[in-house]
Amino acid sequence: MEKKNDKKSMSFFNKIGASFQRKGFRSGLYAAVTSVLVIVAVVIANLIVSAIGVQKDLTSTGEKSLTEETKELLAGLDTDVTCYYLTKDGSSTGLESYYEMYIDLYEDASDKITFETVDLLLNPKFAEQYTDKTVVQCSLIVVNEATKLSKYISVQDMVLTELTMDSETFQYKEVPVGLDIEGQINGAIRYVVSGQQTKLYAVSGHGEKEMESEATNLLGKANITYNAFESMTAAQVPDDCDILFVTVPNKDYSDAELEMFKAYADRGGDFLILAEKQANVPNYDRLLAYCGVQAENRVILEGDSSRHNPASQAELYPFIDTTHDITKNLSGANYLPLIYAYSLTLVKDTEHEITASRLLYTSEAAYAKNVENGKISSTKTNDDPVGPFTVGMYLKNTETKSEAVVISGGYVFSNNYTTLSNYANASLLTGSVNYLAGMDNMSNIRTLSFETEEMLTINAAQANTIAIVLVIAVPVALILCGIYVMLRRKNR
Repeated sequence: MEKKNDKKSMSFFNKIGASFQRKGFRSGLYAAVTSVLVIVAVVIANLIVSAIGVQKDLTSTGEKSLTEETKELLAGLDTDVTCYYLTKDGSSTGLESYYEMYIDLYEDASDKITFETVDLLLNPKFAEQYTDKTVVQCSLIVVNEATKLSKYISVQDMVLTELTMDSETFQYKEVPVGLDIEGQINGAIRYVVSGQQTKLYAVSGHGEKEMESEATNLLGKANITYNAFESMTAAQVPDDCDILFVTVPNKDYSDAELEMFKAYADRGGDFLILAEKQANVPNYDRLLAYCGVQAENRVILEGDSSRHNPASQAELYPFIDTTHDITKNLSGANYLPLIYAYSLTLVKDTEHEITASRLLYTSEAAYAKNVENGKISSTKTNDDPVGPFTVGMYLKNTETKSEAVVISGGYVFSNNYTTLSNYANASLLTGSVNYLAGMDNMSNIRTLSFETEEMLTINAAQANTIAIVLVIAVPVALILCGIYVMLRRKNR
């Protein structure tokens, strides 16, 4: 009885042993081993990639990588630049991770730029050798190691804020909405390398619309200082004024101020002008005319529905003439809104010869309306002048060499327009001031928004590529491999 059981046991184990010799087992073992090897290879590849720091930015705005402008700037550096990152040990502002990201990006992009961390608690007087300003935590000092020229960047300049009403107190307060680290660092690098700084003076004291925070921030990144100029109490436009910013006054200039502005133009001074037609400001109109332009006394409405805001025909989306150096980089820009714009025309009877170039213009469907009792009728009549109208111009006095960029409407550089990436208003500002200042480069780098969700974002092209690989390429490759293996086995 025991022998029979032994035979059965032997038969059972023989069958198991024989199964290991079968072709199916060998194929399964091969597949299992191959799968394990592939998994191991993937794990090792990930470890290697992580170790050497290879990364790919898949965010839709590229906010986790440096812009092409920054890469070009760093590639052109021929001197060593050190950025001192000011911290306080044991104290956190919540911004440290953003700084660490940019530090890695800059140092990986160029061996000419180095970041060093300075603890203000251990070195409280460190910054005194570079700036007389009171420095604060999470700020930067950028230094040209060859010339020792430096620039201090306060964290307050890098943190972007906007006024928001508190729902409980109904009081407005400044709320952080984003960071501008890359643009500020680039502006500082340009300054310490070139040593150039342009000064823009804004005429004030007449109820003018002041240039808003985002616009002045853009200028600061380009090493252009923004200064208020109280012309009513001045004897002349400052000698170091490179660009005079003139916007729409509520109260007119005095005759003495007008003569002062003319004298500035006669010595070759440049203007950035926002032009509107206002009542009871004849000297303002005379200044425009002296520069070679006048604003017609009618507000433009756009008749082409694709060239205005759907909510208002008075908010134009003008065409951009990209043949001029000021606007050549705006090719492909989505929109450049102008609200309450007036037609600009060249004045023929000026004291000097003026040449003009068109920068912005409306469609042929645009028409101009009189303002009656503060209201504008949108109904087009046969008496209304029709487009195209010029709403942005560049002018040059061929004798004095004075230049002027004139844009119609007083709101073109407001935060509503300069903060949005799909609007070209910020680029128009930087392009205009860049050209007038005679600078090669000017920073208009995107800012990092706190409202951006921290999640993987891919664009349509990346999504299509992934879909093609996973849905088509991989299955087709597997099918072809299967057919090859089947045919090979069949022919054995």
